[in-house]
Parts: sequence; C-alpha cells; structure tokens
Amino acid sequence: MEDFFQEKPRKKKASAFVFRGYRRLFVLAFAVAVLWQTVSFLQMRLSAYHEALVKDFRVVMSVTRDLDNAVLAAVGESLNQKEDVSAVELFSPQDGLKALQSQNPRLAQALVALGREQMPAYFELTLNERAIGNIRPFVQNLSAEYPQLSAKYSAAQADMAFYSGLCLRTVNLSAAFALVLFFAFMFMVEAHPARGNAHAAAGAVSALLAGALSLAFLAALTYPTGFLSAAFKEFTSPERQVCLLAFCGLFGWTLSKWQKF
Repeated sequence: MEDFFQEKPRKKKASAFVFRGYRRLFVLAFAVAVLWQTVSFLQMRLSAYHEALVKDFRVVMSVTRDLDNAVLAAVGESLNQKEDVSAVELFSPQDGLKALQSQNPRLAQALVALGREQMPAYFELTLNERAIGNIRPFVQNLSAEYPQLSAKYSAAQADMAFYSGLCLRTVNLSAAFALVLFFAFMFMVEAHPARGNAHAAAGAVSALLAGALSLAFLAALTYPTGFLSAAFKEFTSPERQVCLLAFCGLFGWTLSKWQKF
C-alpha cells in the first residue's frame, strides 16, 4: 500500500521556450538593432556634413591699401605661418573678377562698368576646425595684427560647422559609452553560470535575424532616396552592417544566457 500511494517521479518536460519564447528576444534585439542603424546613419551623415562645412569655410581678407606684389607676398607668407591657418591663397583684382563672372555675371558687369579698381586684391584663408570653433576672437586678432586687411566671413556657416562638430562628438561619445556598458553587462552575465538550459546559440541566431531585418527596415524607410543603388554608401556601409550583425549575435547570446525568453 505504501508503494501504491507513493508519489511517482515526474518526467522532465522538454523546454518549449526555444520555439515559443524567442519572439520576445527577437523583438527586443530588433528594437536595439533599429536604434543602432539610426545612430550609424546619423553619425555617417553628420561626419560628412561637418567635414564639408569645415572644408568649404573661408575667411576673406581684402587689401584696403595700395601694396606692391612683394609686400602682398610677404603678408601671404606671414598668414600662412599661423598655427590654425591650413592654407592661404592670394587673388588679384583680375582673379577676383573672373571668379565673380563665373558665379554672378550681372554683378561682374556692373563692377566692370564702375572700374576695375572696385575689385581689390584679397586673401582666402582656409582654417582648421579649432579656429572655426573660435572664429570671432581669431578674426579679431588677425584684424588687429594686419590693419591693412579687412576680414569677412560667414558667421552662420562658422556656427553651423561648430554645432555639427559638437553633435558629431556627442553621438560618437554616447555610442561608445553605450557599447562599453553593453560589454560590461555581457561580462557580468558570463561571470555567472547560466540557470537551467540556456539555448544561447538559438538566441544568437534569433538576434542575427533581427539585425538583418533592421537593414531591410532602414532600406524601406530610405528607398525614395535610392537606398538600394548609388545612395547605399550615403547611409551605411558593408563594414558597419557586419559590425551590427556581430553586435546582435553577442546581444542575443548574452540575453539568452541571462534570462529565459
């Protein structure tokens, strides 16, 4: 009788969360992958815009006095020795008139009617990023050092170059900090044994699929701009996608060892 009423040991059921529960891991990995695609897109575009703004920015210093060629050459050499000046180019009145004719022919004709002396010689200064971010005191110091020159520049373009660089640095530092936190989380999970049967490989595969789907999602969003053809390089790159897939695989592996999904 005792043997009859004795509770029989129950058989362990096979884990079913591999097929039914990983949709939660997939959705979480997909959300993170979409966010990383967005960060990569913003970082790539901000970097290109900032580089173009810095490259195209110029400070024009027109000559306000009658100076001979030797003095102009000496002034140009002196400007070129400045630490924050990347390049100096001297334009004669004839060069300036030709450049104006290519951009605004009507204005050039009006200046010719007034006389060629209306176009003074001028220097074009190309500056580095540090000088552009500190443009106002930089130009003030140049004007004080060279009273025979009158400096002109676009304050709006300088501000745009500065703030685009600030946004780019913020995105880069935030992304780097987030990656450091992820790897710290991964280390903490790997430092302790997993509870139960953690199907880490299945979790990694599920997250890899989510990463691939995030690329398709980005393609669908940017398709009107020609994402699938020549504009692909404007939004992402094969190297970035490989890194994203590697991140998703590690993310899924870590999550599946941390919790049962």
